[in-house]
Amino acid sequence: MAESPVENTLIRKITIGTPVRKVTGAQAQTLGDLTDVSLTGIKQHDLIQFNAATGKFENTTEPDGLFLTGGTF
Repeated sequence: MAESPVENTLIRKITIGTPVRKVTGAQAQTLGDLTDVSLTGIKQHDLIQFNAATGKFENTTEPDGLFLTGGTF
């Protein structure tokens, strides 16, 4: 009985949908991983405040329009 030739098909890549570049949300490990947070030069006692002009939360040592009275912070 004669053997039939074997044909090999190699598959290099299969892509279904759009490849994910960066995972955010549930996979975020730090505040900086969130897309609406911009942290630069973080120092001890910085606060996070929303900046309406940039549409992001930013760190600051001098919060705009925030007045804290009484208690220990």
